[in-house]
Amino acid sequence: MPVLLAFLLLIFAPLTLCAEPPDMYSFAASLAEEGDHYRAITEYKRFLHYHPQDTRAARAQLAIAQSLYAGERWSQGDAAAEKVWQRYPESDAATQARRLYADSAFDRADYPLAQQRYQELKETSAQDAELANFQIGRSLLEERKLEAAEQSFSQLPQTQQKELAQFMLGYRALPRKSPHLAGTLSAILPGAGQLYTERPKQAAVAFALNAAFIYGAIEAWNNENYSVAGILSLFEIGWYGGNIYNAMNNAHKINREREDEFKQQLQQRAGLSLGFRDSTPWLQARFHF
Repeated sequence: MPVLLAFLLLIFAPLTLCAEPPDMYSFAASLAEEGDHYRAITEYKRFLHYHPQDTRAARAQLAIAQSLYAGERWSQGDAAAEKVWQRYPESDAATQARRLYADSAFDRADYPLAQQRYQELKETSAQDAELANFQIGRSLLEERKLEAAEQSFSQLPQTQQKELAQFMLGYRALPRKSPHLAGTLSAILPGAGQLYTERPKQAAVAFALNAAFIYGAIEAWNNENYSVAGILSLFEIGWYGGNIYNAMNNAHKINREREDEFKQQLQQRAGLSLGFRDSTPWLQARFHF
């Protein structure tokens, strides 16, 4: 029996020693694909610890940044992205990290920072100049700096310039509501500003509440119930001021909604895709003009 056991150990021991170790990079990538970004970060770090010289090390560091950004851990994502081009300056992942670095600022609505980073991207990667100019224009548009946005779009190829010029004309021509006019109308007649901003239910409520408090205050005064009249008048002042503020806010809101809906055309014409392909993080720009 001992002889047989020793014989079996001699046969199977080499097979065990030759067994391929688990692919930590592939496992981390699968976690990221499933949206389990926090565990993916841990596994990518484990991979880098045990395989710092692996050819996939730069991509692993990039994937860490991507997962951090996906979890909106912006400052940590920035630090991870910076490590990519600092440690692997000649890799393709370094250029991808710079794009991701700029995109993250845009995604968090820090448009001045996005403009700065896209400008840096232009200086470090000539092939990304077109993408950077487009994104700078978008960020300026988000800040309502229309002339500056048009200037950035003008640096794109001729065919794209024409399309974007038409887009900007349409954007400028959007029907907008005047907050000043909305507030004035509600000051003259409570609810009129809400009706102007296409909120008929709010208009009815504003008119009814203000009318009720005004009527109540007048009746109380006529009946020499001055304390009640004073209380109702104080409430009416609040309702009246709120009615004006609400009308102006509605105007701003409807303008933002129309502008945001119109700006969706830019995302349809030019989009950014970020994900994994064959366990490799990739960032792709596509233009439809």
